[in-house]
Amino acid sequence: MRRYLSMISLVLIIAFIILGFIIPQVLDPLPDSWDILVLLSLLIGLFFTALFGVKGLLKIITLLISSLGMLALLAITIFAICMMLFGNFGT
Repeated sequence: MRRYLSMISLVLIIAFIILGFIIPQVLDPLPDSWDILVLLSLLIGLFFTALFGVKGLLKIITLLISSLGMLALLAITIFAICMMLFGNFGT
């Protein structure tokens, strides 16, 4: 089962890209909090499946892409917290 984790992570990356960027209208019937929750669960799921996958080129690629997504999520979270603490930047 562990050798298939990189392939599962690749499928999750494709689903995340399709649902998040290519066809975001699929998530429109869901409430705003649910579509964000779906995208976050895909991102966190692909990170952990890539992290625990078997060594190889596919693991490196999926771990790199998912790490970039996790860093972007961290930057957005820090920005949102700063907006709450210090107000709107640039005003």
